[in-house]
Amino acid sequence: MKSRETYQFIAGVLALGSKPCGAAKRGGSNTAGQEPPDQESAGQESAGQEPPGQESAGQEPPGQESESRSRGDSYSTRNPDIKNNRDDMPVDGSDLQSDRERIVRVIESGGVDWNRFVYIGSNQYVLQALYLKFLNNDILDRLPAELTGHLKNLYELNLERNNIILEHTARINRLLKTHNITPIFMKGLGNILDGLYSTPGERMMLDIDILTGPEQMEEAGRLLIENGFTSVSQYDPGRKEAMKHFPELVREGLPAFVDIHQMPVNIQYEAHFNYETAVQDMRPARGNPDYMVMSDAGKIKLNFIHSQLVHWGHYNARPSLRELYDLLLLSAREDTLHVLTSFSPYRQKAAGYVRVLYSTFGMESELPPDIRQKGRFYLFRHRMALKNPRTGKVIFSLLKAWRLYFAIPLRSLFDKNYRLYVKVRLKDPEWYKRNLRIRKIVEKTNDSLPDH
Repeated sequence: MKSRETYQFIAGVLALGSKPCGAAKRGGSNTAGQEPPDQESAGQESAGQEPPGQESAGQEPPGQESESRSRGDSYSTRNPDIKNNRDDMPVDGSDLQSDRERIVRVIESGGVDWNRFVYIGSNQYVLQALYLKFLNNDILDRLPAELTGHLKNLYELNLERNNIILEHTARINRLLKTHNITPIFMKGLGNILDGLYSTPGERMMLDIDILTGPEQMEEAGRLLIENGFTSVSQYDPGRKEAMKHFPELVREGLPAFVDIHQMPVNIQYEAHFNYETAVQDMRPARGNPDYMVMSDAGKIKLNFIHSQLVHWGHYNARPSLRELYDLLLLSAREDTLHVLTSFSPYRQKAAGYVRVLYSTFGMESELPPDIRQKGRFYLFRHRMALKNPRTGKVIFSLLKAWRLYFAIPLRSLFDKNYRLYVKVRLKDPEWYKRNLRIRKIVEKTNDSLPDH
């Protein structure tokens, strides 16, 4: 099994029990690792046009309590303030058994390259979710014993790590609310608090993302520093206007950074999704009303912006499976197709992202008539990148260079937010290290740039 087929097999496992109601199943679905007939030709969309209540798995093994559920319950005992609740998430169970049987047949055929499976799953940050899918669908005993032990160990380590993060989150939430700051928890942490996953160990968290807004970001940062946190870099008030979040905060015993955001996205996208947008639709987390999170529609938009714009997904045509899986679970709560295809001015880019989501997990749905032909070229590039990774990387490198050194500077001439973005990057030594790999000119450049 090659990389593309392994990727498709992993996507098929993730889709078990997670497809939203109302999403039509694709005939000849790729969810078992088989490539579907490519009936969609490349359209006319430009590749470089400027603007990533049921358990998600099936039935528990008969006569035995799920290990994942028992570990999740032990978590609730340790942290009574934070609960897990997915009971109101409708999923399409009509094809669960046939999808499971298809996965089992592929495994029993001996065609799965398990080394490649672990490599791709690890790079995509979904091994923990895959373990739960195998466990909850009674497939785990069909895997090689060594692999089963490896996946179980990874899941338990991630669950333990996330439990520690959630314990610190409870303290942070109480501290900020005591000082009249209402934190909005975003991304992976917000999804866990909101019960999007079957257990807190299903999702790997890299950091704690907290949105407080521009008026309270500095105060929130000061409060955390006064209560044992340390900033990894010095805060520069002169750069606040273009700063997405306060310098990362760390604390002994906390295995994650804390990012206190004044805006949910990079400044160049702030005109279309910002603090005011997030606050308008914020709500208490499901089952954890002491914590505030974005609406599901807001989470979908944030997922799109980070995957397709911030993380270059629209250019490399390889959105991460972790982001796509989050979007799949959110689709069981909210109409992702409607949310993204009505998200001006990104409707055309969103059309491609939706096509990849549906293709990855074997679903189908029609786009709105006015953009029905959009996104086909992006889906074509995505499939090409899976089939020919080297070619995909070359195309991405060219598109990235074009955007970084031509499109963004040109747009900064007409867009204030882009101008601030460019100014901050030019005064950041790490930007030169990442993009130009030279540092000798940094100090001279910084000294020559005006402050305003």
